[in-house]
Amino acid sequence: MAFRTVPIPLEVYIKKGAIKNVRKVVEKFGSRNLVLLTDEVVYKIVGGKLETELAEYYSINKFFVNRASMDEAKKIVMEISFSDVELVIGLGGGKVIDVSKVVSTELNVPFISIPTTASHDGIASPVASFKENGKPISITTNPPAAVIADIEIIKNAPIRLLRSGYGDLISNITAVKDWQLARDKIGESYSEVAASIAIIPAELVISEAKNFDLLDDAYITKLVRGLIMSGVSISIVGSSRPASGAEHKFSHSIDYLGYGNGLHGEQVGIGTIIMEYFYEKAYGNGDFCLVRGSLRKIGAPTAAAEIGLTKEQVIEALMYAKKIRRKRYTILEDLNPTKAEFEKAVEETKVA
Repeated sequence: MAFRTVPIPLEVYIKKGAIKNVRKVVEKFGSRNLVLLTDEVVYKIVGGKLETELAEYYSINKFFVNRASMDEAKKIVMEISFSDVELVIGLGGGKVIDVSKVVSTELNVPFISIPTTASHDGIASPVASFKENGKPISITTNPPAAVIADIEIIKNAPIRLLRSGYGDLISNITAVKDWQLARDKIGESYSEVAASIAIIPAELVISEAKNFDLLDDAYITKLVRGLIMSGVSISIVGSSRPASGAEHKFSHSIDYLGYGNGLHGEQVGIGTIIMEYFYEKAYGNGDFCLVRGSLRKIGAPTAAAEIGLTKEQVIEALMYAKKIRRKRYTILEDLNPTKAEFEKAVEETKVA
């Protein structure tokens, strides 16, 4: 039997005031020369204070991340590559966390993820997502060695970002079904452990959708914990398979086509409604009304028009989704829906 080492965060804090544990976590890594990546807005709110506190004990260099791109990451690496960097701290939203992952991987040093938003599972995953020339790309990186998620900070981010995170988390429901479908239909390798880690928190938040409140610390904690577990599931299998299926193909298609104004989690949330519909109709294994209702309860988009998409654009994106990542077997490859079937799906789900 073959075994392999799985890199996952060694230290995880999810609570109010969690940022107070940064120095304690740094001490555990035995690092003295640190790099802090953040942005100007976050720096004014919390980053400046953190830098001042750490500077009493460590040598620390600060860089502002201006955009999420490989060029930005490479520029920072070039500026610090001759320094004795021992640890990277990423404090901010998605662009900061993704750039920090690349920088730490290039420098081969540990990375502490301190998210200020919870808009997707990238806060703990071994993948950095960028847009190059308007097209989405994914870069494999090392996962964070530690995650410090301060609920008080995350709670004060725009609620739209939390709703997006909810959409990204519940998309694991159809992603795991796609993975199981690939296991059964084409014999793809499958991990019950990784699948369970990805889907259990998604099912939990949906089961509590009636009472789920994104202004309540306890529910925000459940959301953040679920997103971190989603990232860990990706690390376990070395692939985004547990958290990315046909619903993500739909979202990537929207990005490739340049349509709408939706956030990633908003797009995959709507995609999850559509793919759950196909599972319900084809296999009796789904409840698209439950998915749609849970998104609606927390105020996330459930209709294409809410993220600037027309019905025609949704259909085009669904048709295009069948053409990308063909090696990833999903409900789209299994059923190969026609344009007419897609039109019926978006009408019956009230997506468009």
